[in-house]
Amino acid sequence: MWSSPLSKPISVLLIDDNPTFLGIVQRFLQSEEGIKVVGAVESGEEAIGLVHQLKPDIVLTDLAMPKVSGMETILRLRAAWPKIGVIALTLLDTAAYRQAALTAGADAFVPKDNLNTELLPTIRQVMAQKAAARGASRR
Repeated sequence: MWSSPLSKPISVLLIDDNPTFLGIVQRFLQSEEGIKVVGAVESGEEAIGLVHQLKPDIVLTDLAMPKVSGMETILRLRAAWPKIGVIALTLLDTAAYRQAALTAGADAFVPKDNLNTELLPTIRQVMAQKAAARGASRR
């Protein structure tokens, strides 16, 4: 089990231009103890506006979105909130997309086809990395 009654749940903001997929991910995460979906939006622009207000621990973003792409969203998130956890989600699981997302500043990459098996462990891994980095920066 990830959280104890004394620890706060991992707060997650979802970004995907497909409302059906957003609903699926939201239901999947809400069924998991220790994770709280604090928002679900259909564009990077909406997300940037909400991150300051919601202060999520993790942002899950699709990469292929109209107007503001997932890559641009990641760049903007990193510029404004460098300590936030960012996980890229996409159907486009290629080495080039993976590398581009990581170069833009994503902490991790999860193919949508592997959502059921990879998303929860990846969220926990990113949170652990962020906690370790905070601990190291306090020394």
